[in-house]
Formats: sequence, C-alpha cells, structure tokens
Amino acid sequence: MTIRTATLGLAIAALATSAFAFDLGGLKTRVLYGLEGPSQARDISNTVLGNTALGEEGIASLAGRNLRTRFWTIRDQGIVPIHDHANRPAVFTILTGEIYEYTSTSDERILHEAGGLALEEGELAHWWLNEGDETVHLIAFDVFEPRNSDDTVAPVPAGIDVKTPDDQGVEHELLGVVSLSNHFSDGTGAGWVLSTYRATLQPGGSLASFVNVGEPLQSFVWEGEVTEHGVKGPIKLATHDGSTVAGGAQAWWENTGDTPAVMYFGVIEPEAAVEGVPRTAPLAHGSHEG
Repeated sequence: MTIRTATLGLAIAALATSAFAFDLGGLKTRVLYGLEGPSQARDISNTVLGNTALGEEGIASLAGRNLRTRFWTIRDQGIVPIHDHANRPAVFTILTGEIYEYTSTSDERILHEAGGLALEEGELAHWWLNEGDETVHLIAFDVFEPRNSDDTVAPVPAGIDVKTPDDQGVEHELLGVVSLSNHFSDGTGAGWVLSTYRATLQPGGSLASFVNVGEPLQSFVWEGEVTEHGVKGPIKLATHDGSTVAGGAQAWWENTGDTPAVMYFGVIEPEAAVEGVPRTAPLAHGSHEG
C-alpha cells in the first residue's frame, strides 16, 4: 500500500515492501543495529557544497561539529552502503527518481519518490538502493563531526551591512525539522534544530535571509539561477550551485533568470523559531502499512 502524507507543502511518499526483496548474495556486507547491508558503495557520487564549523558560529553546544550540504547522484543500481546516524542527524530530500531505503527501525523497505523527505535521527542504521533506470538526485543537510583534512571549512566573510529588500514573487516553506536536543542525550545541540526549507522564486522575485544573525544557513539551487547579494558581493549561483551564509552575515537572493528558480536551505536555528510547527514526522521510520 502506498502511503502519501502532505505536510507543510511537501508530499512524502513511501511504499512499504519486504525488506528481503533484494538479494545481498555476492556483496560484502556488515551488520549495524541488527540490519545487514552492503558495506561498499556502488555507482554513487556526492559533492560537498557547504561546510560550516558551528562552534565558530558561537553555538557552544555544537562546538566540534559542522553543518554540511551534499548533493548526491545515485545511478541505476547504485548503492549507498549501510551506515548509522547515531551521531549525525540529517535531512534528505529526494529530487529525482525513486529509491529504496532499508532501515534498522522497520522490517519493511521504503520506496522514496521524487519530492519525498527523510529525517535521519536517533539510533538507526540504513542503506539505499536505486533499482530503477532513472538517476536519483538527493540534497542532504547534516550535522557531523569532522575527522580528517577533507572536512576543511572555507572562510566566510563576517559582517551584516547588507540591506535586504522585502520578499516578492517567492513561495517559501519549511519542509522538515530535526531536534538536535532530542537527537543527542548528552546536551549536544541543546536548544537548537536542523531545519530545511524550500523557496521558489519567480523571474524578478527576491527572498531575504529568513534567519537571525548567528544562525548559519547553506543554500542549494536545484533549478534556474539566482544572484546572491551579501557581504561577498553579488554572486551568480547557477543550477546545482551552493553557498553559505555564516559569520553573522545576512544575504538576499534574486531570480535574475527567465524561468522560476527553486532553492533548498539547511539552517541551524533555535527551537523557539519553529515552536509549534509540525516536525514532518519521519514517515520512513515508523509509519507503514503492509
């Protein structure tokens, strides 16, 4: 049975089927949280578009962790190997195609369709499989602990001397929220959430930075092109480009193209900013029908 839930303007679709529909024979595997899955990646790639050290943003309870944005490509028969999210809350949005998720929190595998959302939080393990013939693209925002030199953070100019116009010609919506306070049990992230937003700007439309100073955000352009106006000066962002607004900076985005532009944002902001807003319950991790 297909389950479709519309929450905060985002359609979440999941099809529950047998978790043993895919034969792991011939693949190297390992077990995490009681779930067996492939231990090696196949036909996937990802590009890091943003990486912000949260301790340097003045968020003491997240010192030693970064906000990161990655754009994923998972080709036909591609596999994202099994991994856990016990120390790495994340939000994934499926942009194209269909992909199966196998998770330790369910005996059924989940089919995510384009437009779907997955919140990865708590002590769970999972892996992903693209069984179709269409390439899958995902945009992922997560909070993680950098462990090697590849996790360097590009400096972001500080300053707030940016005059932002009123929003016009834009639809802006909150998609999903992960409570960092609830994810961690040791006080890490206390009082903060990882939120993801989507904005559609019509040609000539504009969107001002929608968070307060000290709340870092990372952006991703999925369709169209925009110009980002900020302390770094006007910057042209084309399709699949990303940018970071941090260090106390502000910014605004203008659709300078001839077609609508679609952007996604990952934001670290206080829990109070989304108080009373539904979290967009993680359908893939507990709301199934056989």
